[in-house]
Amino acid sequence: MPFPWVAAAKVIPWTEVIAAAPGLARGARELWQRTRKGAAEPAPDTTESDTPEARIAALEQRVAELAQEGEMRAELIARLAEQNEQLVTALEAQKQRGRLTLALLCVTVAAFALWLLSR
Repeated sequence: MPFPWVAAAKVIPWTEVIAAAPGLARGARELWQRTRKGAAEPAPDTTESDTPEARIAALEQRVAELAQEGEMRAELIARLAEQNEQLVTALEAQKQRGRLTLALLCVTVAAFALWLLSR
């Protein structure tokens, strides 16, 4: 049944989806690069010459980086959720239109059948 999918595709606000796509892709790409970069970096050597202050500063910097990365992930997830919500809303509207069309078709067929029987 390709017809409902074609109709649903027409209802989706493609201009908004296309407008949001580059930002979502850029955010995902940056997040992926940060994740890969973080995984590729070797763990810093902790020698006995490191002072506790230096280690604390390094840990604070890492925590700040992780917080920023978490904010980026949350923003990306929020954008994806918003876009998903728009798609679900559009599909729900299409579902309602499909039901209305089916009801009108049933009424039309019933009226036509009654007309044929009354002839």
